[in-house]
Amino acid sequence: MSKSISKLGFWSAILSAVFSVLWFITFNLKNLFGSVPAWHDIEAYAAAFSPIRMLYVYPSLLLALTFIVLMACIHLWSPEDKKIWSLIGLALAIVYSAMASINYNIQAVAVSNSLASGETMGIAMLLPDRSHSVFEALANSYVYMALSMVASGFAFSGSRLKNWIRWIFLAQLLTAVGQAGWSMLGLSETIFYATSMVWVLGAPISFVLLAVLFRRGQ
Repeated sequence: MSKSISKLGFWSAILSAVFSVLWFITFNLKNLFGSVPAWHDIEAYAAAFSPIRMLYVYPSLLLALTFIVLMACIHLWSPEDKKIWSLIGLALAIVYSAMASINYNIQAVAVSNSLASGETMGIAMLLPDRSHSVFEALANSYVYMALSMVASGFAFSGSRLKNWIRWIFLAQLLTAVGQAGWSMLGLSETIFYATSMVWVLGAPISFVLLAVLFRRGQ
């Protein structure tokens, strides 16, 4: 493994772990930062909105960048006979990053600034707290992220460290199925939240393990 791959892989893995944890914390504490009423109409929503509620957008935007770098490093690190899996993983990571970047830029620029300025025309379908919104549709970017991890998981084998990464990555199939099933097929929220915890817990752990792998130059 070259020094550049080792360094980029290490730091992108560390930053991905940090941003994934920050996303989870800020997303789940957003009601403490600025609660909004149950959805009825845009006027009531705008009146109760606080820009602080959008804090989770920023670690999400950063994660979309560091995750691509990490997957590129995984592809360059992968054994030659397994590069097809890491290449598929990298391609899916690009789809995830594009969708997530568009979604969270819309929230940070269009939605947040419009609500702060009292401009509500045309943004109702973009709101993250409204069911069946454009935000929820683009949130399926995490389906592609999970599938990216699943594909790349097949590139890992051998040591205990690599096997741990492999199985955590492969387990993300549950996250992909839960997210897609809930958003597209009306799967119950209980199943959705249960399967999403596979990513919430597994992603930062696997990123830390990858940081160890790249630090060791294995």
